Amino acid sequence: MHGVQTVSAQLKRLVCTVRFLFSSKSFKTQRSFDSGMSVEIAAVGGWGEVGRNMSAVKVDNEIVLFDMGIHLPNYIKLTEEEIGEYAKFTEASLKHADAIPQDGTIKEWRENVVAIVLTHAHLDHMGAAPYTAAKYDAPIICTPFTASLLRTICHDEKIDMPNKIIALKPGQTMPLSKNLKLEFCHITHSTPQTIIATLHTPHGIIMYGNDYKLDLHPTLGSPANFDHLKKIGEKGVLALIQDCLYAKEQRKTPSEQVAKDMLREVLLDVDNKGKGIIVTTFASHIARLKSIAEFGRMLNRKVVFMGRSVAKYCYAAKEADVIDLSKQAEILRYSRQIRKKLQEIQARGKDKYLIVVSGHQGEPKSALSKMIDGTYAWKFGPDDHVIFSSQVIPADINIRQRAIMDEKLKKLGARIFTDIHVSGHSSREDLREMLMMTKPKNVLPTHGEPSMMNAFNTLAAEMGYTLHKNLHPLINGQRVKL
Repeated sequence: MHGVQTVSAQLKRLVCTVRFLFSSKSFKTQRSFDSGMSVEIAAVGGWGEVGRNMSAVKVDNEIVLFDMGIHLPNYIKLTEEEIGEYAKFTEASLKHADAIPQDGTIKEWRENVVAIVLTHAHLDHMGAAPYTAAKYDAPIICTPFTASLLRTICHDEKIDMPNKIIALKPGQTMPLSKNLKLEFCHITHSTPQTIIATLHTPHGIIMYGNDYKLDLHPTLGSPANFDHLKKIGEKGVLALIQDCLYAKEQRKTPSEQVAKDMLREVLLDVDNKGKGIIVTTFASHIARLKSIAEFGRMLNRKVVFMGRSVAKYCYAAKEADVIDLSKQAEILRYSRQIRKKLQEIQARGKDKYLIVVSGHQGEPKSALSKMIDGTYAWKFGPDDHVIFSSQVIPADINIRQRAIMDEKLKKLGARIFTDIHVSGHSSREDLREMLMMTKPKNVLPTHGEPSMMNAFNTLAAEMGYTLHKNLHPLINGQRVKL
């Protein structure tokens, strides 16, 4: 009887203790924290569209932001100036024009952001950071090449960005907190030091693969490391956030070596004796600029790079120890320098030079447009060669401007060589290969219009993924918990 009474008293004390714990503030706080133990991904920008890329990943109570990019067509409409000129604008004006991510959709997450990760140096992935990053009390982590360009933009445009910039090389890792570790997985793209941001968490690995291709024969830097990607897959990938720009293309994206071979044909195998040679390409494509400079020397022509954006990327490549293109070409940044050099070239003879200029998208304020319109004192001769080592970005404004530029060049008698280019983005079969190597439990297509996302969804379905179960095609403003 005494034993029964003792047990009964113990039970009463236990019930009272449990009631106290459930009513206490400390237990409610702990219970609230436990209820947040999960992974949630928020689509901020670039989901269901091309450009202004930004994603937020919430791991338990910590948030990591990936990319802060510009929507280039909207930015061009706003500025009606050469891409890359930031002077006059504020975060508010750029948001009003839908030119940068509408990050108000994650306002309640702001205080818990521990890092801002920029995957590479293209403006549609990092160009909004000078305007957007300051509101987050977190460092910006990016490769040395991207860090150099970011600092240059802030300096040139007199933008005071308080965030600490941490340069992490491809292949390196760093802890973000007790539970999060960031790895910069080396990958290939059309600009140096592009990485797949790989976030190691207690719940599994999250891979942010927004812009890359699987190039085993790059002309600058190391090839894609398939063995390492497979090892990451073996560790357990919870989610792969994957760009789907070329998911409709039934192919493997050709290597940059193919573009170099195309350049070799138009520069070395086509008779250009006594003719002017003008090449225009993406300013950020350092590997392409390197190839053009090499062929210029083979032609015994002096190579001159002209334009503000080209100079920015070239000097960033030098500062990041990628390559010093100033040893291979004269680099002119300012209009007065370009104007003087073009006069000198015409006086000494066009056939002694190979000129590389901005303007491949037909931008009205570009160096090539100024040469065509007479702003620069340049006279196109019969059959001067104009080589577009690029493709037209499929936005209405670009298509329209390039059509106008091409028509003007034809009237001037120039020989035009277009699409001397290969993409820096994965096509359908590259995407398939990535899914096979990393074996993610969940996949999320980003950086693509609806038709591109649908093409990716079809591929994912072929590989066993189920819509809204482990295949999550979000659009801006939406979230998913994994």
